[in-house]
Amino acid sequence: MNHFISLAVLVTLSAPFNLSAKDTHVLQRLQSVKKELKEGESHNYFIKAAENHFIFGEVEQDTIDVKIQLFDPKGTEIKAYNSTEIGSEPFTLDTKKAGDYKVVVSSFGESTAGRYSIQLVRNEAIPEDPDKRLEQLLSPYDKEATPGGIIGVFEKGQTTHVHSAGMANIAHGVAFTPDMPTNIGSVSKQFTGMAMLLLEQQGKLSLDDNLRQYFPELPDFSADITIRNLLTHTSGLREIFDFLGMRGWTGEEFIDKHQAIEIVKKQAKLQSAPGEKMNYNNTGFILMALLVERVSGQPFSDWMQANIFEPLHMKNTYVRRDPGHIIPNGVQGYDNDKNGFREAGDLYSAPGAGGIYTTVADMAKWSQNYITGELGGKDLITKLTTPGILNNGEPQTYALGLGVEDYKGLLRYEHGGADMAHYTNYAFFPELEKGVFLNTNNTAFNMAMWNQVVDLFFGKDFTESSKEIDNQEDISSFSLSPEYLAQLAGKFKSELLGMTVEIMASDVQLKMVFDDSNAMPMIALSETEFAVSDGQFNVRYSMKNEKISGISIKPGLSSDRYEFTKLDIFEPTKKQLADYTGKYFSNELEVLYTIGMNEEDSLTLKLYNLPELTLVPSEPDVFSETTTIYSDLSFIRDASGKVTGISLSNGRTQDVMFERMSL
Repeated sequence: MNHFISLAVLVTLSAPFNLSAKDTHVLQRLQSVKKELKEGESHNYFIKAAENHFIFGEVEQDTIDVKIQLFDPKGTEIKAYNSTEIGSEPFTLDTKKAGDYKVVVSSFGESTAGRYSIQLVRNEAIPEDPDKRLEQLLSPYDKEATPGGIIGVFEKGQTTHVHSAGMANIAHGVAFTPDMPTNIGSVSKQFTGMAMLLLEQQGKLSLDDNLRQYFPELPDFSADITIRNLLTHTSGLREIFDFLGMRGWTGEEFIDKHQAIEIVKKQAKLQSAPGEKMNYNNTGFILMALLVERVSGQPFSDWMQANIFEPLHMKNTYVRRDPGHIIPNGVQGYDNDKNGFREAGDLYSAPGAGGIYTTVADMAKWSQNYITGELGGKDLITKLTTPGILNNGEPQTYALGLGVEDYKGLLRYEHGGADMAHYTNYAFFPELEKGVFLNTNNTAFNMAMWNQVVDLFFGKDFTESSKEIDNQEDISSFSLSPEYLAQLAGKFKSELLGMTVEIMASDVQLKMVFDDSNAMPMIALSETEFAVSDGQFNVRYSMKNEKISGISIKPGLSSDRYEFTKLDIFEPTKKQLADYTGKYFSNELEVLYTIGMNEEDSLTLKLYNLPELTLVPSEPDVFSETTTIYSDLSFIRDASGKVTGISLSNGRTQDVMFERMSL
């Protein structure tokens, strides 16, 4: 049942941050406010909330795409929302303090004016009952025309709490229920790790075998790649999906499962020596699915069913061979665009790297096997869950298809997953014999609630506090001068992730933008440390010679920090841009890039099957494309300074070479 409680509403174009009877409109129960945004406007609303309350509201985007910003009672922005282009745009907040919370609605993207309506759906106490809390968290998706999600908690192999909401199939009016198998994406990798160990146990392979023993058609690189390298993401191979994206592949087109072999055959040299460093890689896991077929003589899906799922009585778990394979009672995935929700297909050739459909109950059975060793034995489980070690002796936080690390004093096995339109988080705490699973078939789903779910069920068991303060309202933010905030602004790049982050400064606050995403508010915890978007990230600045040299970013529930280097400002002239124009061909990708200039004097990229893409300068001779191929183009010059080629990188796939063609 939804509870519509009064929303104190102030709709003016430039209102001061306070409430008074004169300028406050109170939205009564089941009442919505319908407004029209004109170009350049933003509308302000206020919500009076008590301490420890759950706020859920939504904006219905009739003829305009909007973004929503939430401000705490002090006027500091704490959250931003922009996940859909039309229809419902929900927003939620857990309050830590009583007061007046501001909601700002403004246009986004190409939309400059149009109609919308806003409604406060819930403003209620956060319940102590965990089942009621799960219902509360999933309530924004509890609709007949909205894809939804499921959260499940299990202990000693049995589900203890589970709640689902929304639709598994909108076209047929089928609700998302706990017994429906759903795509878990890369959470599947731990099952591939189990497959390799079982085959090793059967004497059919060794994890330390050279990959070419099973794939003699692969190049003889300068160093041997072992199966263990594939399992720990230390092979040095190209990442298949990022590589194909450079070619113009957009996600749902057909990929033959042997494409991974062809990509490796075209690779001239390894990106790094095997075992030298971890670089997340789906190519290796797809190769291992093919390896299962070569050594067993069975299709990968059949072998997994007979050797893993059936022995563990996982009756609702399947490997989906391809997007045409019908999964009984399976959950359909949904993306969204300017027309609303649309059905999205799964990735082709995902098995091995992903492609498993399962349920909370079956994940509970699988997780308990980490304790009992019913399948494989306890020695095998130890191998599966022991983190790898790099060549230099540095330990990884990744075992054989599974993240393994200490989290707040507890050992945690974990993995995330993302297919085209299914997102998953999984964590198991073996010392407690308890775990948690979250899955959605909705690309607009708020995955940040994962932090709240983990704390809800395991917070009392944690023996250590987080080294960072992640939730903005748990702290008193520092007040930093506009001059100092301006010094913190800039662009920062991670070579490992192939990602550029921009930090923008206003007079009162910083905001962070990943590539082409929505700007996320940053809250100062100190002069050099910030919490981002309700604890989704923690950011620390690093200094060199009393100047900012970079930042490190830690995702909310991860122990890993990723280093980003500050980029020099690069603003090329029209004449300089002209030096880069021309045609470039890559033998490895077998694709032609045409670099040109548009009417706005921006550099552009044309690829045969894609619309014209705009390139953004990031540092001297380097441009980024952040909407489609998600790559950095580093232009190469000869000794005379003439541009002769491009080195293309996106983190997981690096230094794909293009040669400039003669006119």
